[in-house]
Formats: sequence, C-alpha cells, structure tokens
Amino acid sequence: MHEVIKLVANMDPDNLNEKQNFFIRQSIVSPSPNPIVQPLHRHPFFELIFVTQGQGVMQIDFKDKTIQKGSLFLLSPSQTHLPTITDEFHYYLLRFDLSIFSDKIFFENLSIFNFDALVIEEPSFSILDNLLLNLNHEFYQDKLLKHCSLSNLLKLVLINIQRLLPEVVNAKSETSHFIALNHLIDKNSYKIVNSSEYAKQMKVPIKVLNNAVKEYTGLTCGEYIRSKTLIEAKRLLLYTDKNANEIAYELGFVDTAYFNRFFKREEGVTPIKFRKKSL
Repeated sequence: MHEVIKLVANMDPDNLNEKQNFFIRQSIVSPSPNPIVQPLHRHPFFELIFVTQGQGVMQIDFKDKTIQKGSLFLLSPSQTHLPTITDEFHYYLLRFDLSIFSDKIFFENLSIFNFDALVIEEPSFSILDNLLLNLNHEFYQDKLLKHCSLSNLLKLVLINIQRLLPEVVNAKSETSHFIALNHLIDKNSYKIVNSSEYAKQMKVPIKVLNNAVKEYTGLTCGEYIRSKTLIEAKRLLLYTDKNANEIAYELGFVDTAYFNRFFKREEGVTPIKFRKKSL
C-alpha cells in the first residue's frame, strides 16, 4: 500500500527511537526563503498546539484554520494536518497518549478533542500559557515522582481548556451524548449509518441526540455522521491505494454507485476526480 500522508509515530522529533507517552516543547520557528516543505501528516497520539505568536494556516482534515496568537489546535489520533506559517511562529507542542493517565475515566469526561481549533483570549490566554510553561519546565527536570507530576499538570491543562468551551457544551447530558456518539462512530470505522440506529444503540430518543450534536456542531446528527464518513473517505482516497469499490464497501455503502453519488453531493466531485486533483 502506498501512503501519501506520512504517519509520524515518534512523540519527540529529536529522539526518534525513544518510547514515550508524553512530550512537550516550547519552540520558535522563523519563515525561511527556502523552507523545508513538511508533508501532510498524522499521528497515533493526541497533539495540542498552542500559538503564542505567529500567523499562517493550519490544514486539519482538509479544512483550513487560521493561525494567530491564541490559536489552540486539538488533534486526535490519525487526524491529518499541515501548518503553513507566514510570520515568526512561537508555540507549545504537546503530545500524549492515554497511558499517561492512571484514571481512564478522567479522559472520558473530556470533550475538547471533538473540536479541531479554538481561539484563546485574555485572561484565559495567560492562564494557559503559564500552565504550559510549568508543564514544559517539569518535563525537562529529573525529579522525584516526575510521572505523577506530569500527569497532574496535564490534567490541569485539559480541564482549563474544557472550561473554555460554551456552557451548554459543558452540560453533562449534552457532553455525554456527544462523546458517546463519537465513540460509536469511531468504533464503527466511520461507516455511513442512520442516526436513528446510533440513538437506538445509545438508548436515547433521536431528538435528544440531535439536540446534543447541534449544540456542539450546528449540524443535525445525520449531517454530522455524514461529515465524519466523508472525512474518512477522503483519507482512504488520499493515503491508501484502495479503489472506490473497496472504499464503498469499507464505509458501509450498499454499492459503489451510491458511494459515488454521496461523495459528489457532499464534495462536488467524484471520488476519482478528488483523488487525481489532490495527488
């Protein structure tokens, strides 16, 4: 299989063979007349990028997000992304996998990684900047109970980000329904599924599930499911050599013709044309 999108599996870019479940670095990157072109890539871990100065564009799963002071990018495993900077770029790069937490329930109560990007303003900007500075300092120290300290500081960072989400999003019922839906979509490999089927599995009325999704995304549950299927279809088209028949079957379409109609309706071009223009 030919991979177009690079899988970057190492947390520390400078220690490619070191096994880690946590990494943080405070960096400055200056634009160059002859910059090294970074390929579109993805990771098997969670990644957080907090911009303290700079301008540019971050492409996340085929959508462009503005890079500016206060930009916070929240990347889940396997999300494709590519930054393009146009000004001196100051940022924190934080990476982790779930093995950093001894309490697995903690992460299950967070919904921040259902958002690709946020813009953080004062006074929250300074609070998050200070938390990340402390976390960065602790990471490069060799002190007693370092792992526990990193885990607890990371929890504080993630809790503060969660609190920046709209109040309605932080309502317990809305959050739990939306998180549960995303878990099912991921478990189901992003197949095209009727929203009522997910509501049945979750044992909630479809109206309740629709309301939860709409509070987070502005979309109906059906629209949201289709958007997730479309993103996965694009990934399969771009970084695998699977043909349209194979992708249609993998994503749960009854036949290739239905998949082609779905893709053209959502994207404006057929799957084959999308693949050709993107490569």
